Amino acid sequence: MNRIDRLTAIIIFLQGRKKVTVEELSERYDISERTVYRDLVALQEAGVPIGSEPGSGYYIVRGFHLPPVMFDRNEAASLLAGERLMQKWNTTDLGKSYLSALDKIRAILPPDEKEYFETLDAHIQAFHNQNKNQPQPDNQIFVALQNAIFKKEIIEIIYSSPHKKKKSTRKVEPLGLLLMGNHWYLAAWCCLREDYRMFRLDRFLQYKPTGKYLEEPPEHTLKEFHERNLNEEKELKEVTVWFEDEMVRYIGDSKYHYGWAWEKRVENGLEMTFLTSHPEYLCRWVLVWGNGARVLKPDSAKKRMKELAGELYEHYSS
Repeated sequence: MNRIDRLTAIIIFLQGRKKVTVEELSERYDISERTVYRDLVALQEAGVPIGSEPGSGYYIVRGFHLPPVMFDRNEAASLLAGERLMQKWNTTDLGKSYLSALDKIRAILPPDEKEYFETLDAHIQAFHNQNKNQPQPDNQIFVALQNAIFKKEIIEIIYSSPHKKKKSTRKVEPLGLLLMGNHWYLAAWCCLREDYRMFRLDRFLQYKPTGKYLEEPPEHTLKEFHERNLNEEKELKEVTVWFEDEMVRYIGDSKYHYGWAWEKRVENGLEMTFLTSHPEYLCRWVLVWGNGARVLKPDSAKKRMKELAGELYEHYSS
């Protein structure tokens, strides 16, 4: 029996008896009395209310209800904050399961902690951008994909690629579910491309199990997927842009999406330096700020800005 299982067993053993001696615990779990004392101290430090009487033994404080899992007020509050973040997906099975789990946690909290929890409940809010035109994942897709990941079952999907305006049928090995920005993705091995891919869940048109299972151990893993993406060499290019003061106050946090690295105060504005692997995206973003921004370097980015401005001018002149 490992230590975590033993500590759990000791809690259950104490709950069923008025007092338990160190000798009883030592004999029951085949450990030394010194180890018993260490285990009891560890449980007390973890918040389990264990009392003792010299010569009689150890006990759990009377009147204290100890459920299988205990949460202190900070842990419960963090779960409440998580529920607010999950509200965007409350219509999916994933969101509904989270709400159900949170209700069970509420039920086992002591009265004082419930009052604390309910007070925070009324004072923690998350504001999500509501775009009714943005597609949402199918309500059942999380459960289906979780089951496929657990069973190591290959699934067949019909996937929509909006930028290519076409649909494709793929057989994939599901590896994990990823949340990036405002969207959920499936990390998978694509049998068609013979490579790792990410598929956005709201672009799944259909999905179904194939009845084919991966061999043990699986050849492709989420760890390898992560390492390959992490170690993928992406050359970062330094781009410096001047923004006038009037524009700076509108930029806000959007600069971080384009690789903002540092900035310095100059006359009539700020010089911001970006480190980006996608200068094209950065140049198109800078174009939004009109004559309130100017790319200072490198020359390749300055040239691209002139091209984009020229295209825009031709577009509105024709």
